[in-house]
Amino acid sequence: MSAFAPASQTSLFTLMLHPSAIDMLNRADTLFISSSHGGEDMDTNIRGGPPGFARVISNQPSGAVFVYPEYSGNRLYQTLGNLQTTPSAGFVFPDFDTGNALFATGTTEILVGKDASAVLPRSNIVVRVTVTAARFVEKALSFRGIPGKPSPYNPSVRYLTSERASAAGLGNRESTVTATLIGKELITPSISRFRFRISDLKEAGSWTPGQYVTFSFYDELDMGYSHMRDDDPSSINDDYVRTFTVSSSPGHLLPDGEFEITARKHGNVTSSLFRTSERAGLEVPLKGFGGDFQLTQQTSDILPFIAGGIGITPVLAHLPVIDVSRLHLFWSISLKDIGLVLDTFKRFPKLPGSTTVFVTGVDHRSQQSNAELENVASFGAQVQRRRMEAQDLDLSLAEVWYFCGSPMLKVPVFSWLASKKVVYEDFDY
Repeated sequence: MSAFAPASQTSLFTLMLHPSAIDMLNRADTLFISSSHGGEDMDTNIRGGPPGFARVISNQPSGAVFVYPEYSGNRLYQTLGNLQTTPSAGFVFPDFDTGNALFATGTTEILVGKDASAVLPRSNIVVRVTVTAARFVEKALSFRGIPGKPSPYNPSVRYLTSERASAAGLGNRESTVTATLIGKELITPSISRFRFRISDLKEAGSWTPGQYVTFSFYDELDMGYSHMRDDDPSSINDDYVRTFTVSSSPGHLLPDGEFEITARKHGNVTSSLFRTSERAGLEVPLKGFGGDFQLTQQTSDILPFIAGGIGITPVLAHLPVIDVSRLHLFWSISLKDIGLVLDTFKRFPKLPGSTTVFVTGVDHRSQQSNAELENVASFGAQVQRRRMEAQDLDLSLAEVWYFCGSPMLKVPVFSWLASKKVVYEDFDY
């Protein structure tokens, strides 16, 4: 922690939030709330979450409106009791990096169950605040904080329905349709292909290449309430609703009502899938299919696609329905995942001729590494034993580029393609 002399510059008290305040809220991981029980007593408490856990619904002259979820915690909920009897509160959102702060007062409303999830999907309790006065103060704090290690109990950000409408709608959808795991194929130690059969295809609806499927694993994995769970902290406040890109193309080599996902082992749900035998009859609620990511190809269009690791899945679903000769695939992947490349090339033998593979983590002295990369090259693909760089992309190929990869890869790719339209899949649900 470092000390700074306050040098405040303040906005006026307003009903709307200052643009700098909205920007700060998108990064804020802490708020302080003061509430009261009538005229008897007053309390100030802290709320925290992942950066951006408080979401701004609107910012109108009549009063900005923001919401935040109540996480499980110790379930004493004293502040909620105060807000129920006396629906008004004061808030401070500090920015420990800059020293800025947002001060606000507002009227409050507690949303529970379906009312909560209708506004902030995957939430059971939400506090909605209509601002009655707000002031953004620069350098309000006399100190700066040093970022610590994020809590393993932090859930992911829960976005407004208006921000992530398609995914949010599926997450809240009540459906009797289920999907049964009927096949599993290990591709690498951490990547597998899973095949599911839909119980009622008519009710589930159809899907198109590039879309995702939403499952609920809640009944299968939830262990009930715990205040703390040090052996598995991420399970606290987890609703076990997950989305995966469908990696198979409808009707291609699969019977009607069957589809596949290709997923990396990461977190509770995928770890459970890796452990579960296809003979176990695992059946989970299927919330539906969604998303609008699609490779659009006119007769002479070139399709440049940049994939990072498992981000190849949207391409896999499109391969049976596009002209692969017009696809230019730039695939960045770690050597430990090279088995996914080999599996893909074996299943789609026309793809290597349209692919440049950038392999990271290569030990040039390892005979095994060299043999694996020579195997990839033998399919006809170009192989680069390094990270992808800006000069690797021929920007004259097309005005529209496609991307699916990690946030870490997304940053440089978007800077390289600043002059182009980039269609990308967003997995930050």
